[in-house]
Parts: sequence; structure tokens; C-alpha cells
Amino acid sequence: MMQNGMIPEEWVVSYAAGSLSEAHALVVASHIDYHPELQEKLADAEAIGGLLLENTETSSVSDDMFNDILGRLDEEIASFPQMKSKSENHLPKSLSDYLDGDLDDLKWKKMGPGLSQVRLWTGPNDERLWLLRAKGGTKVPMHDHRSLEMTLVLQGGYSADGEQYKPGMIEVADEHTHNHQPIINEGEECICLVVTEAPIKIHGIVGKILQPFIGL
Repeated sequence: MMQNGMIPEEWVVSYAAGSLSEAHALVVASHIDYHPELQEKLADAEAIGGLLLENTETSSVSDDMFNDILGRLDEEIASFPQMKSKSENHLPKSLSDYLDGDLDDLKWKKMGPGLSQVRLWTGPNDERLWLLRAKGGTKVPMHDHRSLEMTLVLQGGYSADGEQYKPGMIEVADEHTHNHQPIINEGEECICLVVTEAPIKIHGIVGKILQPFIGL
């Protein structure tokens, strides 16, 4: 369950285990950069994983293995390097490192009035990683979702389905999300990092005609 725009702990564990795709891993890592409490959970998950791997190297497992892991956990976490935070250009460090540059250096493509995007990565099964940029007051065309979409706010904010999303908060939509229409907050530009697993279904004949050119 989402609380205060933060992903559930199982996503942090999956990230620590290295089981996420490149796109999902970047969104989750960037989201974690904003939240010290998630950084602590990541450190816990990585420390436990490391200790479990260490114990699997032996031919037999002691009944006290789990208690031993818990007893050593604080020591292991204390040895971790300082957790990532937002970079000087106000992007989360994970994303800043991935881009290796500034947002203004990217080749933004117009999507419609007040909207532009940059595709960062395309994976198997049409999974896509985007940066979306919208002017204040812009209404994203109403649409339905065919699969999972994760949207991390980097700058500005927007409202959708009665919820307000601000920097560091993440919105998760799926195939049960219909009539979705984010509205960008007035007076400020909004930039989001988005991963989609399938194209959205835009309402209206104009949206259907433009969708192949928009790329969403």
C-alpha cells in the first residue's frame, strides 16, 4: 500500500536484490534518494542480503544463524558509505549520475501544448523510461492505463484523483486506473521521471491520432 507517496518496502527489497529492470531500478533508487527512512530500509536489506550470502558459503547452517545475522546487522550498516542524497542540480543523485549531465542538455520532444518528453531507455516488452516536463496549469490528456506506471516527481507538482504529488513523491498506476488526468500545479513547471510497461490509452479521437507521434 502506498503511504505519503512512498513505495512499499518490497520494492526496496527487490532493488537491493538486483531483481528490477534498469528503468524500475532507476526510478526506485531516485525515489529512495529523497527519503532517509527508505535509505535505512535499503541499508538493512543490503546488509541482510550480504550476511545471508556469507553464510551460504559454509556447508552447514547453524540454528543460531538468524540470531547471528541480527546481532551483526548494526555493525554492518555502520560500515556502509554515506547514503545518496539529492545532487547539487536538485536532481536525485541516482538520476544525476545516470544522465551524466543537466536536464537542459537533453533533447526534449514536444508532446502537445505545455508538454514535452525525453525517452531515456526502452526495454523488452515495450517497457519505457521517460522524463516528462509540463508547464504550470497544464492538463495531461485523460487516459487509461494498460499496465504498471510509476511516476516520480522531481520538480513542481501535480494533482490526480484527489491526491497531491510533490518532489520525492511517487504515483503508481496500473490496469485498474481509468480516467487518469494529472493537472500540473499553477505557477510552476513540473518535471517527472516515469516508467511505463505498456502504452497508455488516450481518450478522444484527437488523442488517438496523435498518440503514435507522442510516443506514450
